[in-house]
Amino acid sequence: MNKKLLLIFIVLLFSTKIYSQIIQTYGLKIGYVNSSQTYTNKVTDDITKRKSGFSFSAFVDLFNFDGFSISPEIKYIQKGVGLELIVTGPEGPEPIGKTTKYIYHDYLSIPISFVYRMQLGAGIPFIKIAPRYDILLSSDDDFNSPASTYESYKNVFGGTVSIGFIPNLNFAFNPFIELSYHMDFTDTYSGTNNKIKNNAVEINLGVQL
Repeated sequence: MNKKLLLIFIVLLFSTKIYSQIIQTYGLKIGYVNSSQTYTNKVTDDITKRKSGFSFSAFVDLFNFDGFSISPEIKYIQKGVGLELIVTGPEGPEPIGKTTKYIYHDYLSIPISFVYRMQLGAGIPFIKIAPRYDILLSSDDDFNSPASTYESYKNVFGGTVSIGFIPNLNFAFNPFIELSYHMDFTDTYSGTNNKIKNNAVEINLGVQL
């Protein structure tokens, strides 16, 4: 019996040590997202406007080799685009103004970041480069389009580049700020006359635990 207890204790101790060596930190982020889309159709591309949204994510930092680490993340993010349209009067085709209608795309994003951190006196600046896979959850627009409008829209593969800073505040948790640019490598929509890619700028505030 004593041998079994000793074996269990050794296994638990070894597992805890491995866990502490692999998982360095984890945390949460919330962000403001400014997104748009690029169209191969020049007429549509010329009337695009950027759209606001938000994001929420959880991440974990794995390993630590002289400032280098790997950080998988799971994120809900709102993307899309605005289209600026000309408004005409009831009496004829003369334009009387402009209005912007928005298209909304919600994604579950899964980036895996390669991170480098540098220790300074005031805190820790960092840079991240991540391949990213975005799963399209839902799509909608201000045109009251039928749901079938977006049936041909697809999940996308892309990349994200980020810079950030963790101030040295000596708190129980570490707040930080992060600025990211998201680009798509594949089309979210590909048709005969048009192909569409997303892009976005994101500002995050987070806590590292």
